[in-house]
Amino acid sequence: MKNSSPLTQEQSRFLQENGYIIIEDVLVKKEIQTLLQTANTIIKNHEKDKVDDKNTRKNHGVDYYNIHNPLEYSEVFDFLIDHFISFDIIRYLMGPYIQLNGCHIFVRRPTRNNLGNIGKFHTDSGPALQRILPLPGNLPLQLKVQFFLTDVLTENQSNFWAVPGSHLRQVGYHHPFCFIPQYNAYLERGDLPPDAIQVKLKAGDILFHHLNLWHAVAPNFSNQTRISISLRYAQMWFKEYYSYYSSAIIDRMTPRRRRLLGDFGEYKSGDIAYRPPIDQVPLILDDKAELYGWSMKWLEDR
Repeated sequence: MKNSSPLTQEQSRFLQENGYIIIEDVLVKKEIQTLLQTANTIIKNHEKDKVDDKNTRKNHGVDYYNIHNPLEYSEVFDFLIDHFISFDIIRYLMGPYIQLNGCHIFVRRPTRNNLGNIGKFHTDSGPALQRILPLPGNLPLQLKVQFFLTDVLTENQSNFWAVPGSHLRQVGYHHPFCFIPQYNAYLERGDLPPDAIQVKLKAGDILFHHLNLWHAVAPNFSNQTRISISLRYAQMWFKEYYSYYSSAIIDRMTPRRRRLLGDFGEYKSGDIAYRPPIDQVPLILDDKAELYGWSMKWLEDR
């Protein structure tokens, strides 16, 4: 039987076993240049104007922080929402009943300072998700995609620091910041966790990972700021946070992007997630509904 997945069998196995995967050369040189130039302008304005209510500088620090919702500042990022490579993988893995649950610019400057919480091993999206594991055969509740705009080719360049396979392990410890104490104990002693790896990528590559994956941000001892664009996808009944999509953003989007940003037009059903509009599947999956296991044949039986 022909593999219908946009991932190879080896890639699918790697993601399932390790909790993350790298897809190389997703962005072309011109796209990288345009995205990076735009991101740098936004970063410069944030640091000049000190608009700390729209970034995490207060919580994470001035060296390592995230800028919320770059869609607010430029349409340059719009195509990343349903990029023909990354989004095809997302919709295959997660199905059609999904939304974009957040978008950020990650800024990781060279520093010798203590990285604070972002440099500690943790999981994303709250303590409860630590206890809902993405077991084989189940749709992921959430997935994150990072588009790298700068090279991270050696260790200690603010790498994504992952514990492969940890997305399938219970944490066994409750903390509101989702820390992994047994791994942070290594860092507190000045040691490195033996099975954690610093992921290496080049500009144009993308990184997928489960939000349950135990990870941290490595220090940046290089002379280059690491910049990436993060998009988080979730099942459509998840509460969206960090980002507010204004009418100016929604109005410029294609129908599919509007839907992914939570715009259902005039459709009203009370509970959208329970009674989504009939066009949800074809809008998200296009002609791949049948191929990806979401047949629309039920319409013929109504």
